[in-house]
Amino acid sequence: MTTASDNLIFAPVGIAHLTSRNADLLRAAADGRSALRVTTAAQLNGVPHFGTTVTILTVFAFAAHAADALGLPPTVVFDALENAPAEHVRRNGEYYTRTVGDLIDAGRLDGATRTDGFRRLLNWARDRSGVPYEVRPYRVYQNLRPVRECLHHIAQNLDGFAPICAPTDGIVKVRPRCPACQLMEKAGRRLRITALPDAVQLDSVCPDHGPYTEHVPIDGGGWYDANTPVRSIQKGYLLAAERDIYDACSVSADGADWGGAWHSQVLAPGLATLAIPARDWPISVFTPLVVDRTGGKLSKSLYVAKGTYADLPELFLNLDVLLADHGEHILDTLWTEVTRWAVEPRRLHRSYTVDYFAALLTDHLAVRPAPRAA
Repeated sequence: MTTASDNLIFAPVGIAHLTSRNADLLRAAADGRSALRVTTAAQLNGVPHFGTTVTILTVFAFAAHAADALGLPPTVVFDALENAPAEHVRRNGEYYTRTVGDLIDAGRLDGATRTDGFRRLLNWARDRSGVPYEVRPYRVYQNLRPVRECLHHIAQNLDGFAPICAPTDGIVKVRPRCPACQLMEKAGRRLRITALPDAVQLDSVCPDHGPYTEHVPIDGGGWYDANTPVRSIQKGYLLAAERDIYDACSVSADGADWGGAWHSQVLAPGLATLAIPARDWPISVFTPLVVDRTGGKLSKSLYVAKGTYADLPELFLNLDVLLADHGEHILDTLWTEVTRWAVEPRRLHRSYTVDYFAALLTDHLAVRPAPRAA
């Protein structure tokens, strides 16, 4: 049976000329290592949408392919970012936030609704691929010694990191939360970051409770919210350290929107400023973007906030709806697709439209009708 995937035209891309299989990207870094660790991440904003689902399945498929080609036992590390903003408060013209984790701890959000969809998907991908996984919450991640070391290095060189992490306003955003109400100033205009001998001191001001201080020792303790560019650089530093901690080939696997300008303007100069030799950098692998009909990244937040993509079935925005409409067999259809991406450079290094996936679903339904409602 001919499917949508068989009808694609693959224009040559640069990296495809250098590799016959995608595992070739890892060969030098994997040489002499005893394990393979592939790290990915997602904010716990709710049920995974279609793009996140495809990314996570691709990460497991890539880990399985690379493990087989390189002869290394694999692990997928899923960084679960419960520090994602969940509440926005405006005070005196400034915006403040509270995180998903804070609202879960306060009983204002159901933690299960934020994690069950991810856990279901991760379990399915583990069982299908044979690749085990670890979940690493942000509260654990931010407390790891290499991550704290990186934070200390950044605090010691704010002038060097400000053009990388904050080219618009020059404010490196490592936010403490008010100990009384957990509010954090989003813009960081009243944030002060000080490098102490063995810790980082964060000073800020709560609109309701006044000034406060958070001490963040290198050895652990305390809490802070690193914004995306800081966290990206910290992740690169951590994965470089994990090469020796686990004797592993360290791989960072993310959607392709984290490649290109982000990689060249944030991650690469960040690691260079930290004086990490390029040979120790983690390998970066980027999964295909799921794009809308105009070529833009499919965005769940735009769909929810503005009604964008109103003509698309909700299954593209919600894993629960996808599985309710089509059953878990639809994941087998997606798995067949992404395993081809995982191996073939010409399939991995490109984007795919929602219309392409709609055609895949049509092919799936032609073979296996959707389950009937109970």
